Amino acid sequence: MADFFPLLTDRLCLRAFRAEDLSAFTRYRNQPEVARYQSWSSFTAEDARRFWQGQQDLAFNRDDSWFQIALARREDDVLLGDIAVHFFDNGQQAELGFTLDSDHQQQGYAREALDCVLDLLFARLDKHRLSAIIDTRNEAARKLLEKSGFRREAHYRENIHFKGSWSDEYGYALLQSEWRQARGRSG
Repeated sequence: MADFFPLLTDRLCLRAFRAEDLSAFTRYRNQPEVARYQSWSSFTAEDARRFWQGQQDLAFNRDDSWFQIALARREDDVLLGDIAVHFFDNGQQAELGFTLDSDHQQQGYAREALDCVLDLLFARLDKHRLSAIIDTRNEAARKLLEKSGFRREAHYRENIHFKGSWSDEYGYALLQSEWRQARGRSG
């Protein structure tokens, strides 16, 4: 893991989770506006402990695993959110998910972090394709993905029974070749 982290941007440090992050992690995952489009409705200290234990021996870039990257503010190491990366297809693809404390949304942190993760996955790890599935009502996630170059590939209608009702989802993807072209980079 030391081969990949920490990653630094102008305002963020992307790193492995630490035990001292779990209180903030639990707090923002319990914010109704954060949990609204996520698989959980509430998140307990025990959930955080299980998460922490599951991440301890997990190698980054291991096929068939979900790895959570902590997003901390560089100036004071305050945990702002996380980006989840699901590695699959024998290392060729990854699926992304992201969660950001509502107190730190609409400040460009998610875009800054996502751009950093895209650089890691495409430039350093040579992934072929990245994808994300979002609730169609999650306007902030849609805007984030589209600003980062993802294109909508699918609209799944009432494909998931989610928190008591049928919901629609969008499927987004970005190919390494598209990412390189948009940034004027050659292969």
